[in-house]
Amino acid sequence: MSLGREPRAMKHLLLTTIAAVVLVGGENRDEVEQDNWGIITTQQAEFYAASDVPRTQIDLTRKWYEIASNAWGNYGPLEFWIVGTNEIAATTLDKKYCELRNQKDKTISIEHCLNRDHNFVSYAKGGNAGLNTRRNENEKWSGFIITMSAKFPSPQEEDYKPVVLHEYFHVYQHAHIYSKKNSERKSRNLENPWWSEGGAEYMAQLLYSKQNGVRPNYLREIMERKLRALKDLRDGESIKDIAYGERSHIAYDLGAWFIAFIINKTSEEAYRVKFFRDLNAKGFEGSFVKNFGASSKDLLDEFHNTFLKLSLEDKMKIIP
Repeated sequence: MSLGREPRAMKHLLLTTIAAVVLVGGENRDEVEQDNWGIITTQQAEFYAASDVPRTQIDLTRKWYEIASNAWGNYGPLEFWIVGTNEIAATTLDKKYCELRNQKDKTISIEHCLNRDHNFVSYAKGGNAGLNTRRNENEKWSGFIITMSAKFPSPQEEDYKPVVLHEYFHVYQHAHIYSKKNSERKSRNLENPWWSEGGAEYMAQLLYSKQNGVRPNYLREIMERKLRALKDLRDGESIKDIAYGERSHIAYDLGAWFIAFIINKTSEEAYRVKFFRDLNAKGFEGSFVKNFGASSKDLLDEFHNTFLKLSLEDKMKIIP
């Protein structure tokens, strides 16, 4: 779905001699919260950046958000927070972030927010990217917060672009889980990464591979590389049992292959549209069986015991 967008002027916020916070695009929401969770919206994402983040990185992030939201639907409210490498700039950005959390939901303490475990200084030090979905029974504001950084990947790396797509597909996933109850949200998205991360990774790489200027064999190269995770998979182990942590790369990479596997058996529409459409009413397993024609256990068994044992040539046949 293509949504028209009007670029907005950059606004400078909370300037200091060393660090600044920049807001690019987005508008303040009304004080009265309307719960339009999971409904495609014309409301644009808000972009915030530390003072050491160049405008080119902000524009690059916005471009790939727009590609993702055009392809999968524009969901929100959504904020992007972009961190550089300067820790003082990250600290200033963190203060703005916590002030905004309190502005949007007075029940959130600025002090408590500033003392959270994984703040923007940690992103300035270690890089990476992530999505924070704020939707629960205790907070007034529901929305999505994507953090991008200056390394792992850097905006100069090709991987930065599919990472933006990856994080936005998580927005898509969570937008289709309506409940505010933590137990219900977990039961529909699952705790271990094979399903959610595998889905976000494959759909991001698939969409990126279709963009103008991307080399023709990109997706096949990426997916073949992901098969290296097979050497780390233990005998008799299922990707569904691998938790987040030092071995989670196996679930990310082979989870992406599992999504390719079920799309090949059914269709992209069955996975991306129909499964998520039925998720709330039928739950994870109910929607899985309805749209993929078998239980998750049966398809995982087939994936491990049959598909992954095929030759490389035969496995690659399912990759477009």
